[in-house]
Amino acid sequence: MSSTGASKGQQVFTKELEYLKEAKALLNNADNNSPEVFKEAYGDLCSKYEKLVRDTKLITKVSDRLHHKLDQANAQLETQSNQIQEMNNDLTVSNQILKDTIDQLVKAKVSKKATSIVLLIAVLLFILSEGLIEPYIESFFEGNDLIGFATKGGIALLLRPIDIVVERYLMSKTINQAGTEAAIEEGNIDQLTS
Repeated sequence: MSSTGASKGQQVFTKELEYLKEAKALLNNADNNSPEVFKEAYGDLCSKYEKLVRDTKLITKVSDRLHHKLDQANAQLETQSNQIQEMNNDLTVSNQILKDTIDQLVKAKVSKKATSIVLLIAVLLFILSEGLIEPYIESFFEGNDLIGFATKGGIALLLRPIDIVVERYLMSKTINQAGTEAAIEEGNIDQLTS
């Protein structure tokens, strides 16, 4: 205990310590005092002790009430902390579900855009095949339709790898664009330059 705490404790019990000092002084001079003096001092000591007991009961009652209120406040804080933790867990789950849903929507949008681009490429390849390659193949391999069909089959087989490449390109472009937008929102220009 610090010296400040000790001095405060002594200040609280100053009167009681003074009463004790007087009683000890009276006891030390027992030979010089009459029984009436002892009787009067004993009565005085009893009334002071009775007041001390009343004060102690009051302080104990107040302390018990404060302790009870403190226990209630702690219980309420713990309940609220648990509720907040539960809400935080629910928000984390909801955020993950939302993120997964957004990712699926972005993938669907990119896939749809990639399919449109591949369809355009397929039309261009078909036109290129019919307009430039087919006449060359017919003039070089007269009467052999299998080469023409093989060329068209090869173009058709190329469509799926082209679709995968276009979809990957669009997805990386979307991810980079989302990262750039996030950096701009946060005001972190360093992410844009790296």
